[in-house]
Amino acid sequence: MRTQALRLAGLLALAVGCTQDPPPLTDDTELRCPVNGLLPFRTKGDFKHDQNYDLVREKKRSKDEASDTIGNPTGPYASIYIAPGQAPTSAPVSYRGAKQRTLVSGGLFATPIQDERVSLWTYDGAAWLELAATRTAEDGTYELPDTGFVAENAHPIYSMLDADGTCAEHFTFLYPRGSKIVVTDIDGTLTLDDMQLLNQIPDEAYVPKLMGAADKLAQAWAMKGYPIIYLTARPHVFRPETRVWLRDLGFPPGALITAADVGDAAPYKKEWVVRMLQTFGWTVVAAYGNADTDITAYEEGGIPKNLTFIAGPLAGMRGTVAIENMDYGAHISTFVSAQPENR
Repeated sequence: MRTQALRLAGLLALAVGCTQDPPPLTDDTELRCPVNGLLPFRTKGDFKHDQNYDLVREKKRSKDEASDTIGNPTGPYASIYIAPGQAPTSAPVSYRGAKQRTLVSGGLFATPIQDERVSLWTYDGAAWLELAATRTAEDGTYELPDTGFVAENAHPIYSMLDADGTCAEHFTFLYPRGSKIVVTDIDGTLTLDDMQLLNQIPDEAYVPKLMGAADKLAQAWAMKGYPIIYLTARPHVFRPETRVWLRDLGFPPGALITAADVGDAAPYKKEWVVRMLQTFGWTVVAAYGNADTDITAYEEGGIPKNLTFIAGPLAGMRGTVAIENMDYGAHISTFVSAQPENR
């Protein structure tokens, strides 16, 4: 196998005095996924299988998934992978995801990386800790259900593919009953329109354009202390691009809830809204969307129409509050600025 040949080559180099030092460790206390470059810790192991070695060199677009978990601090809470109709649990937080790749033009497709080591890492304020490790399944998925570790809200736990040092971020967002939150869709709500996603799917380098002042909207809520929940109909396989876009355009950290498939978004979003309001006991102070499915999900989930803000061509439809001119600037200066601090 190629990996065995590489090891033999390394031994030969040692024999002739041509050793190559391992890359230096950095002083970083956080990583920039999916490809951070040099790391502040050392992962364990080369590729076990040649086909995976070939895969990551032929298909360079990361399709890694890593779960977020949201709910109450001592439960109940739910992973973004929770099945429709399934009740949230108070069992130990499980870290689930997938290691997979595709071509730069294949945004909705993924080839699994099978039977390779995955490790979980976090920085505890003083040192990097390896929390647990496992191997990927035939479909590239992994799950670590019993680590006993739950990070603070918005503090990342990194899922590393040990063989090449690429990563994805797990997060937990656990708020007590009575917490006040903001819910927002992404496509056509934070992005300029739904075409932005369609442009990015076949082109990894494409950066979706913002709805006017959408980044400032989320920042204004976060500065007042309101958690942001990103509730999107994007499928799980598009999590890496979505996380990068939110981070790089300055959106505050928040739970990213994605869908298992690209079916009807209204029932899926309604179920999550019901979980938030009824199961977790949170209060939604503002909900943003652009589509009829958003209006339906928010209404049937129990969010009042006067707190449902709709952008785009359907702005103000069915008794919702219109975001005028495809821009949140006026809304920020009137509605958001008038809200109390939430500390």
